[in-house]
Amino acid sequence: MRGVRAIERQVEERADLEAAITREYCAAVRGALSDMGQPPLEAGGLQLQQRLSLIEASLNRVVPKRGDLRR
Repeated sequence: MRGVRAIERQVEERADLEAAITREYCAAVRGALSDMGQPPLEAGGLQLQQRLSLIEASLNRVVPKRGDLRR
């Protein structure tokens, strides 16, 4: 979860599709971090883990199709 801002900086000047997708994933991670749920019925830590797992699963589906996006 650390390093989201560094990734955003790497693509902020770019206007290509890959940069736009990267910014969307960064926004998804930021959104997952900012919503902490409504205790006691919705534990924030569990929601965060579920959301980050969904983001990770999405990335795992995309990377084999496109190749490793880390440079």
